Amino acid sequence: MTESTTSGDSAPPAGAPVAAPRVLPSREEIAEWAQGAESSSLGALFSELPVAKFDALMMQIRKDELLPQHWQVIGDRTLPDAAVFESYPEIARLQAAANDSETASRQIEALRTAWQELAGKQPALWTTSDLFVALRRILERDLPVDYNDLLTATREVWSGLTLPHGRAQLETLWACLDLIRQKTKK
Repeated sequence: MTESTTSGDSAPPAGAPVAAPRVLPSREEIAEWAQGAESSSLGALFSELPVAKFDALMMQIRKDELLPQHWQVIGDRTLPDAAVFESYPEIARLQAAANDSETASRQIEALRTAWQELAGKQPALWTTSDLFVALRRILERDLPVDYNDLLTATREVWSGLTLPHGRAQLETLWACLDLIRQKTKK
């Protein structure tokens, strides 16, 4: 053997894709994120995830009764005017609460993409099931979304709600992400 093959530094065959391994969050990181900490690896749970694998994870989540058995994809994609999205109070709260405007812009754009996939349903009224429907559509259509930004923006929307709905959805999301992490090996 040559040194290049024994050291593992050999080039892959021509035309073979070079994929860096995904850095997945630990269960502890997911718990800390659910409590408000930042996580740069949370989105890796969904990046480059095939739709079939996503569907299998959703089946496991439903089997474990973390989400209702009856949730379904919204068929209608008719969107209200884009100004409607900007008028939501949760969008103004995200803009005001962000430490830097670039982060706020990325999170709002990720939220806007999910909002469009949910046919204009107001983010403050989303359930965890709605978020997963939007995620599936984003994966299926291969839309350019930063999953960290989408998940964090959704967490911030739900955390900012005064009614118990937000806390309940955040706890459900936490349980689902924890299960997804347990079932995701690489």
